[in-house]
Amino acid sequence: MSVTVNAEISKSENLKQFVKFCLIGLSSTALDVLISRRLMDAYGMNWLLANTLSFLVAVTNGYIWNSLWTFRGMGAARRHTQYVKFVAVNLVGYLLNNSIMKLVFILFTHQIVMKSEPPRTVWFIAKALAIVLVSAWNFLANKRWTFAETAE
Repeated sequence: MSVTVNAEISKSENLKQFVKFCLIGLSSTALDVLISRRLMDAYGMNWLLANTLSFLVAVTNGYIWNSLWTFRGMGAARRHTQYVKFVAVNLVGYLLNNSIMKLVFILFTHQIVMKSEPPRTVWFIAKALAIVLVSAWNFLANKRWTFAETAE
């Protein structure tokens, strides 16, 4: 009976963490999309450079709030070590994000090398799909490695 109760508590705790992670992810996503679009629209910045700069702001926002709220008290690593791990996980996510976006651009425009920025609607579709797919990676990798219960 104790094992069943512990398993249920563990499932409940994982769900709570995932919900918190998603809420923080929404704020990071909002920052990412707003900054990226602003850099492209107001300053004519290339989508990849704009995506990179907005990623840096979003990942820092995500680390701060996840370390203070979602995974608070988890892991024995010092904050600096956790931040480096968090950034490493999110760099993989960043590469996945840009790869997914590029694939969507190719599918919609049939161009491998684009002569101009992708159409706005295509950009939003690509960004949304990448966010959904990369979120699962980011949560699992951060839970199991960045904020793991024991230092590695």
